[in-house]
Amino acid sequence: MKKKFAYIAIFFTAYSVFVLALMPASWLMAQIKSPRNITIAAVEGTIWQARVKQVMVDDVVINQVQSSLSFMSLLMLDPKLDISFGGALVNGPEGQLTISGLLSNMVIKDAQIDLAANTVTARLNLPLNVIAHEQLALTIDRFTMGTPICLELQGNLQWRNAGITAFDEKVEFGTLKAKLTCDKGELVADIDPENDLGLSYRAQLKQGGRFSGSGYLTPGAKFPEQLRSALSFLGKPDDKGRYRLKI
Repeated sequence: MKKKFAYIAIFFTAYSVFVLALMPASWLMAQIKSPRNITIAAVEGTIWQARVKQVMVDDVVINQVQSSLSFMSLLMLDPKLDISFGGALVNGPEGQLTISGLLSNMVIKDAQIDLAANTVTARLNLPLNVIAHEQLALTIDRFTMGTPICLELQGNLQWRNAGITAFDEKVEFGTLKAKLTCDKGELVADIDPENDLGLSYRAQLKQGGRFSGSGYLTPGAKFPEQLRSALSFLGKPDDKGRYRLKI
């Protein structure tokens, strides 16, 4: 009798592993609570090795997404996905990250993402017609999704060899860095004021993808000469030589 039960247990275990191994990735994606601003299309493969042709976050398109699922995390009822996306031969962001908490509050860890700077600046409703150049490097140690956007966030954003084209003239202004945090559910980016522009700024991403922000521009010795003629569009400086910036 004991042998029969052992054989039955082995059979069901082997059968369960077989079913899991062949389970389509599209089924797993249907169980995930995706935010409303994220659209996932053309899911292929199994839950262990999946491929997604395209993911759209608001109007940003992410191509060639690949993921692998940890078997141990599935046994612990907290599926963990290692994800990579993009590439040198396709448009859009490129990077890698780990996602867990898919059945509750999604958690992103160890993210390294590169994306075009103009992808962000095009959404900022700036007072000047500006085209941003080069790439933004985003590092996220830990991000927990919440209401309206996050519960916690530890990360950094760097714009290396930053440059813009304004008034048909390209201007370069070194490197800009920002610390990323979460404040009352909103994503916050605080720009490091040690930069060539003399820029100190706090930007906030709110529900629905809306941006707001405020800070100052304090032109100093390293401020690009090509931009000095555009300062008048920002109004008059205060008694400390600062131009108020607000979106």
